[in-house]
Amino acid sequence: MNNISFTGINISNTNVLNHKLSIFKLTEIDKPFINRLGNTVDLKKLYPQITKDEFTIYDFILKRAIENAKDSGKQSLLLSSDGIPCGIMANKHKNTTHYVDYITTWAVEPNKKTPFGAQILFTQMFRDFLKTGANFIELYAIKFGNAISKYRKIGFKSYGGDNYTEIMRIKREEVEKSYNKLQEKFNLTQADSSEDLNLFDILKIR
Repeated sequence: MNNISFTGINISNTNVLNHKLSIFKLTEIDKPFINRLGNTVDLKKLYPQITKDEFTIYDFILKRAIENAKDSGKQSLLLSSDGIPCGIMANKHKNTTHYVDYITTWAVEPNKKTPFGAQILFTQMFRDFLKTGANFIELYAIKFGNAISKYRKIGFKSYGGDNYTEIMRIKREEVEKSYNKLQEKFNLTQADSSEDLNLFDILKIR
């Protein structure tokens, strides 16, 4: 396995609207793959009608998510749809609180975004959180688009912020309730194997 420049561990899978969605746990040795992925996601091609303001914000979030996914101090997840990478989530775990540093999903074809991608990543994140003794999950939501309303739908509440971001948090009891609802919706199945996989062989980068 030492000659493989990128390996990832498939930790869960589901099928949604006839699409196979898989989540992979990323580690520090995944940097070459993540670098290449960051150079191939073309937001202007994937969203031909994207406005200048939208591009500025989404491009910033994508680049920050890519950079955070390479941080060995983060717990990072990669989402794929039918073998095509379509989302990244970077989390930081502390004793009492887990932090969602960045989460982003993107289209796999022009104007064709993966259905429920962010919710599926949160399902996995909630599952991992409930295996720990932490009490809260916290994140900063950009006051642009409908991100804040989406987080509220899965149990997050606002606790302040500034002109650009909203501080949001969810308590452990609410995480469990939200996880149960999401799991009933998506039936995210834990993978039996912890084998390192060469994702250059099984995922397609465009």
